[in-house]
Amino acid sequence: MQISLLKYFYKFIFFNRTRQKLIFLSIAGLFISSFSLTVLQGVMGGLQNGLVTRSKNVLGHGHLDVDSLSQQQVSELSRALDDKGVIFVPELELELMIQNENYISPIVLHGMNFKKYVPPFLQNKERTGMVIGSELGREIRSFFGSLATLTSPAHAEVIFKEIPRQAAIPISDFYSSELPEIDKVHGWVRSSFLQNMIRKRKYNRLRIFSKDLKPVKELAQSFAVPFVSWEEQNSTLVYALNLETRVMLLLFIGASLLVSICITSGFLIFYNKIKVDLASFWILGLSKHKLLRLIYTFGQSLSALFCLIGVLAGIVFLVLLKNNQFIIMPDHFVERNIPVRLDYVHWLVAFFVPYIMASVFTHFTFKVFKKENYSFISLIRKVG
Repeated sequence: MQISLLKYFYKFIFFNRTRQKLIFLSIAGLFISSFSLTVLQGVMGGLQNGLVTRSKNVLGHGHLDVDSLSQQQVSELSRALDDKGVIFVPELELELMIQNENYISPIVLHGMNFKKYVPPFLQNKERTGMVIGSELGREIRSFFGSLATLTSPAHAEVIFKEIPRQAAIPISDFYSSELPEIDKVHGWVRSSFLQNMIRKRKYNRLRIFSKDLKPVKELAQSFAVPFVSWEEQNSTLVYALNLETRVMLLLFIGASLLVSICITSGFLIFYNKIKVDLASFWILGLSKHKLLRLIYTFGQSLSALFCLIGVLAGIVFLVLLKNNQFIIMPDHFVERNIPVRLDYVHWLVAFFVPYIMASVFTHFTFKVFKKENYSFISLIRKVG
């Protein structure tokens, strides 16, 4: 019988001639809020994930700072990482000055041991010389085969100590990550070149390319060396991305608040219209407590239903968008199509943010209706 009454309430809203349109506007607002939040989170998540992924492909998921360790300790740590199945590459990272003809620019040069591991972004590059970022190459007006001069202000010549050490190396290739903070200052070369330049056989970084960082952190504690994750190294970017997400949620909470106000007015009008019907059900033997509980259940289920429909419609839209990948942006954009990230956490947020707001106002509306405490006997006499 309870299911039949709930069906009756639904039919009253959607098929009754005297149905009031404010409820339609309210539930349409819930549908649009859930749908929009699902799609926006999927697209924003795709854009943010693409940015983070491109950066991690180059900088790794973190690095171990082994500058304080001896060469023997670095070898022991490297063997321990190999035993744990961690993908990493030993490197000597130095901040230098690069010069091509009359053009000078700072560079963070990564001297990597390519015999141990070649990162995927460098596997198809010519590594006989130096690989630099595409933006940096434009700044110093370099081409393939240009002879660049590297200067290390931190290392001086043995005899003339006031003269910084220099070395020349041809530029063999360029790399573009589409991230200016990488392409403007970073370069890669074999580690032996930098070691010859500073006259010291050492590594000061073990750059990690494995996603599982748990064994890395355990070994970092065992060898008493600091581990710097990508998130820590790029804390400002991570904060900006999180702030962007919070602002988006705040705007949708405000929009859901407006929809919930419409829900309050709509349900009050709806309850006023079905007073006589409730009295009829009471005459047929249904207790007043059960009637009020059914009304409350109906209001909550109506909000949940359209929030769920909005989320499902948003998921279908994102799946279609991901599978078709329409190219809508000009050539100079990094993402020419709309990237999509499907994440169940986003779906839960898209459902619960509008639903919680609607649920609170629906509960408030029910409390107002309950406090009025209609007397079914008086109502029946009045109708009669």
